[in-house]
Order: sequence, then structure tokens, then C-alpha cells
Amino acid sequence: MTAPLLAVQGLTKHFPIAGGQVKAVDGVSFDVAAGETLALVGESGCGKSTTGRMLLRLTEPTAGSIVFGGVDLLGLGRSDLRRRRRELQIVFQDPYASLSPRNRVEDIIAEPLDVHGLCATREERRNRVIELLRLVGLDAIHLRRHPFEFSGGQRQRIAIARALAPQPRLIVADEPVSALDVSVQAQVVNLMQDLQEKFGLAYVFISHDLAVVRHIAHRVAVMYLGRLVEIASTETLFSAPHHPYTQALLSAAPVPDPERRRSRIVLTGDVPSPASVPGGCHFHPRCPLAQPVCRDTVPALRDVGGGHRAACHFAKPFPIPI
Repeated sequence: MTAPLLAVQGLTKHFPIAGGQVKAVDGVSFDVAAGETLALVGESGCGKSTTGRMLLRLTEPTAGSIVFGGVDLLGLGRSDLRRRRRELQIVFQDPYASLSPRNRVEDIIAEPLDVHGLCATREERRNRVIELLRLVGLDAIHLRRHPFEFSGGQRQRIAIARALAPQPRLIVADEPVSALDVSVQAQVVNLMQDLQEKFGLAYVFISHDLAVVRHIAHRVAVMYLGRLVEIASTETLFSAPHHPYTQALLSAAPVPDPERRRSRIVLTGDVPSPASVPGGCHFHPRCPLAQPVCRDTVPALRDVGGGHRAACHFAKPFPIPI
């Protein structure tokens, strides 16, 4: 079998606080193949964005390994990591905050070209920026403009162009369309898919929008309170989720067809604080299937068939079509 482009094992991030620590990410493991989109989904505060930032070491992990292209990124020094980041880029959630308001579009997009020394002359630099603008559906007339002169969708296209500049192999997309109108979301998602097909890009796509995830992802990994609870192909996860949390999450997603009925699973209680997580399975205080073993033993993320993995002692397919 071909080695994955990205292999993450036991990735952990604990933030120290007075009297304890916040377990933002707690032993997450997954891989991403070249040209694949893996979506990370879950409620706000489950650790999705922290995981994404750790992949580029924008946030330093507490433990674990991140192997990209056969190299463990956690073993690299600062200069080696900077060179490796040419192949690893990120698109942030808020295009209003991720682009410098003082810089012109040409300089924003060209920043990775300058950092990595990819253009020998100013003419080559400008031509490359114009090429990148056209790739994301913008024109050369925008070169001298500032971010405040653009709509949200156009700003996110500029952010995508900047991420494409050093010709990466993998892009972490952290809620890249959540700040955009629905019609613009579709345009940006379709653009990302076109670019993936054109350049063979891999994506780690972080989102809480299940409709968007279903459209763009090849596989989906579900997080709850810092841990992965289920991972499967998109088709399998949406048609036969095994973990009770995934079942509840999918049952809450709106259905566009008013004639179609869905059995809604309403969870009791609130999400525990990551500063005081329950023992055993993190989900057991809210789980309708919980038994004494769930309080005492952490369930392994085990294969339930066909590469579909679920971290539940009593994992079973959801009996009602969703």
C-alpha cells in the first residue's frame, strides 16, 4: 500500500491553567492520502481548529507525531520547518482577519513567494500573482487594491490564492466558508474542488456544516471533546453512522426536502468542560447506550468493517435512515 501523505498519531494538546489543564486535543490519530479531502467535524470547542493548527505547528503539540511526506514535522528545527511549510499551507476561517488591511493584494499573495525565494525577478513575481488570481476567478485589475475593497467571498479567494502560491501538497482549510453567504459558500467550495482536481491537492477540511462536508469530503472524522469518535468514508458515515454522537449530530442536520421525515436524537445534558473531562469514554454522561464499562474504560477507535472505525464499546449502525 502507498504510504499516506500525512500520518498523525496520538496528537495531543493540553493547555495549562490554574489548578489543572485544558485537554483541547487528546490522542487524535488519522491519515490523509495525496489528493484526498478529510473533513474534521464536531461541535464548537471539540478541538478541530487546534488540531488543524498543530498540523502546521502554528500551535505546538504536547505529544504525538505528525509525519508529512515521510518526515516527522515535530523533529524539525525552525529553518527546516520553514522549508517544509512550502508544501503545507492553511486557509483561515475569517477572510476579514486573515488578510493584512495595510497590504495590497499583489503583496499579500506574493508573500509565500518572497519567503521561499520562488521568483527571481519582480516581473516573474507579478506574473505569478496574476496567474494565481486568475486561478481563483479574479482579474489582474485587483493587484493594487486592498482587502477592504473586496467582498467576503473575494477575500477568501485571495486567501486561497496565497495558499496556492508556493505550490503546496496539502492545505488545511479551517472553516473556510462559514463566514460567507450560502450562495458564495457554494462557489468557494466548487473552486476548492476544481483546484484539487487540477493540482492533486489534499485537504484537511475543518467544518461544522455537514451539508458542505458531504459535498466536498472523501472521508469524515468526527471529534467530540478532543477525541476522534468515528472516521469513515463520507457515504458510509452519512448512511450508517455507528457512534451514538455521530448519530445525534447527523440527526440534527436540516433536510432540504420538506416531505422527508427524520428521527431526531436529542442528547441530554451539556458538553463537559475540556478542563474537567469525564473518565472513560468522554461521551458517556450524555450517551443513551452508556453502561458501567463506559465510565471506566476508554473505547478504542476500532474497525467496524471496511475501514470504518468507531470509538464505542457498543457501536452499531443507526437503525433509522437519516
